[in-house]
Amino acid sequence: MPERLRDLGWSLETHDDHFAQLTKDVDLLPAVAERGWVFITQDARIRYRPAEGAALRAAGLRTFVLITGNLTWQDTARVLEHARAAMERLCAEQKGPFVCRVGKDGSLRLLE
Repeated sequence: MPERLRDLGWSLETHDDHFAQLTKDVDLLPAVAERGWVFITQDARIRYRPAEGAALRAAGLRTFVLITGNLTWQDTARVLEHARAAMERLCAEQKGPFVCRVGKDGSLRLLE
């Protein structure tokens, strides 16, 4: 999927390009924020786990949670492309921290 998004003009970094597979989220999240990146995840429960939720907020991360269960990577890429303009607009208008849900239809809903 990263290559498909890059083909569509996305500038993105993947987890494995910068972090070991077993890097814990509480260690990864501050590093993502320090680089000024937006965090995109499919882990819908991340904000409910105390350590990860606190790390998201402390790092000031702009976070998008993809609700794309049971979708192929191709369909997930289409969801992201559909949501892209709204995601970019939200990032330009609002600093972090925030957590925003991205639905299967590409809709956004700010969660916190």
